[in-house]
Amino acid sequence: MRGQGIAFVCSVLLMAVASPAHAQLSKEWTSCLNKGGKLSPDLAISGCTAIIQSGKESEKNLAVAFDNRGLAYRRKEQYGRAIEDYSQAIRLDPGAAGAFYGRGTLYLETGQYERAIADFNETIRLDPQYTSAFNNRGNAFALQGQYDRAIDDYNAVIRLHPSHANALNGRGSAYSRKGKYDWAIEDFTQAIALSPTDALPLSNRGNASSMKGDYLRAIDDFNRAIRLDPNNADAFNGRCWARAVLGRDLREALKDCNEAVRLDPEYANALDSRAFVYLKLGQFDAAIADYDARSTLEPQSAQSLYGRGYAKQKKGNGGDGAADIDAARALQPDIAEEYARYGLK
Repeated sequence: MRGQGIAFVCSVLLMAVASPAHAQLSKEWTSCLNKGGKLSPDLAISGCTAIIQSGKESEKNLAVAFDNRGLAYRRKEQYGRAIEDYSQAIRLDPGAAGAFYGRGTLYLETGQYERAIADFNETIRLDPQYTSAFNNRGNAFALQGQYDRAIDDYNAVIRLHPSHANALNGRGSAYSRKGKYDWAIEDFTQAIALSPTDALPLSNRGNASSMKGDYLRAIDDFNRAIRLDPNNADAFNGRCWARAVLGRDLREALKDCNEAVRLDPEYANALDSRAFVYLKLGQFDAAIADYDARSTLEPQSAQSLYGRGYAKQKKGNGGDGAADIDAARALQPDIAEEYARYGLK
């Protein structure tokens, strides 16, 4: 469905933190630091735990050990333990910008956006050149719908590093959410040039082009994104929607939506897009079933209510259909005009 797929990079990957104040590193420290990530997370955890339990280290060095163990737990997706270790590192060394950043990234990944922003604020206060903290704070603002604040942070990243593809993609996504599609497309185009093997900005540019009504260009971007990432549910959904609006290749559009739903069974907008394809194919029972399924995931969708009402009326159920359409108009007064542009009158 329209506009649903503009995506932000969830977080920037964490990097190894500072080394302890030792002239030579012991075997435990070598494992704990795990420079280059060559060792398994379990070996890193074992080394860091030995250091923490040794009773021989300064508070600064213990903070480094907790910080690195937090990173190892993050790589094992044991987020609760990782957050505990970052908190210990911060307690021992309140000036450890990397520990604030690491904890903030975990808060971001677990949807705790206010806590994430607070930690990124502290990271930036301690290190005003911490590019990834600006980028991830921008992501946190964007995921809260605070697009202007997100754009400010992405701008800060781009000022520090003009070739930062993730920040360009993030800013483009924020511009798209604000309806500034030309600006968004310009940012996505730069991100694609900088990171040509990344499917995300291609998929995002496709969605921005689709929102502008440039469906052929959108399909070209979705084709390229799918070639790069055959598991990109958003690109399959976007191509399905674009094909359906154009009213051509409806069977291929249906295949695309089926693949999007297979990749992500709770992808509400893919269910909505597939229902729209069924409307154009005249398969109204199938359309109603998908709109019902979408409504369980997102009850207040003007698009789904209108589409379901349209399908019910086509089946001769005028009363129920009119009720759905009235509910859709209450949410979006111009919904009928929008669907007329998509070929449903």
